[in-house]
Amino acid sequence: MQHLSLEPSAVEVQNLQAMNEIFAEVLGLRRLVHTTSGMTFELGTDNDGHTHVLMLLAASAPVTPRIFNIEVANDEFGVLCQRLEHYCHLLEDIRIQESTNSMSHQCAWRVATCRLPEGHYLRLAAIDPSRCAPLPQNSGPAESLP
Repeated sequence: MQHLSLEPSAVEVQNLQAMNEIFAEVLGLRRLVHTTSGMTFELGTDNDGHTHVLMLLAASAPVTPRIFNIEVANDEFGVLCQRLEHYCHLLEDIRIQESTNSMSHQCAWRVATCRLPEGHYLRLAAIDPSRCAPLPQNSGPAESLP
């Protein structure tokens, strides 16, 4: 998994227990640190060996809702969607969309969104190359302009 947003990967939340259940149990993220003031989850490691994390920090006052944009592997997408639906006691407005016949090479997106506690949103995105439309075949070299 990797974070897809330009927003910071540290988010304030009031209900750490509910958010822990979502990120640890629903998404299956490994919790690296858990204290009374927050927790840190491992999203994954990039090709250079850098670990990407998501930090949840305890807040005592209501916070502005945020969107968590996370890219997941295509082969994990279906399982994660089933988990989202299984945890409907924590999640609201679960929507799953799958594009078909995308005309852009390798961008047939599969997207799941849901509302988390405290009004935050989770967006899981995966690319499914098998759903992309074939690229048009060139019939020959482009004609020269006069």
